[in-house]
Amino acid sequence: MRLTLFYAPIACSLVPYIALTEAAADFDVQVIYYRRGDHMSAEFLQLNPKHKVPVLVIDGTALTENVAILQWIARQYPQARLLPSGDMAEFRVISFLAWCASGIHPTLTPNALPQRYCDLPGSEQSVRRCAQTLLKENYQIAEHSLGGRDWFFGEFSAADIYFFWCFRRGIQFGVDVSPFPNCQAHLDRMSARASVKKLLAFETAALAADKD
Repeated sequence: MRLTLFYAPIACSLVPYIALTEAAADFDVQVIYYRRGDHMSAEFLQLNPKHKVPVLVIDGTALTENVAILQWIARQYPQARLLPSGDMAEFRVISFLAWCASGIHPTLTPNALPQRYCDLPGSEQSVRRCAQTLLKENYQIAEHSLGGRDWFFGEFSAADIYFFWCFRRGIQFGVDVSPFPNCQAHLDRMSARASVKKLLAFETAALAADKD
């Protein structure tokens, strides 16, 4: 089986990169540079007309959206235990993944691209401020969920990978995360994992290459 992950530095495509690494999967990476317009190339649009990452190409077939990709990885590599066994336990993690994708992620994007959400001149800071209010509400839910535990569902799972990106991205946007010490401790635990260290090294190299 041949796997190719289409990945953009810093973007949420780091989530399947970490998951594939946790699963000890053999995969190639095709770096997409948004600044260069790679996501709008004819070749990439054939894979994903939504012009977004991640895309995981599995023996020539493209799979998009983190929630689907993470479930595929978890089922293809069950030894990685990215999803818990048992119907309700599994569905609870999938529900969490959907929350990351549809609840937290949309409150992050306006920080980078406020013009997508309002075209009134001078409205950018207002858009960011409103988005961060919603983002912090989500972080508070996660903060409560992590009370007294290292991982969201007892053991490390795909939920921890996706939230790692969600929280890290907020920090990169300068969001004040001091009210969320449990989330910060979770970020630190994630950063100590070998899979995340590998991702961060790859990300650093990819960002350096974008400056060439």
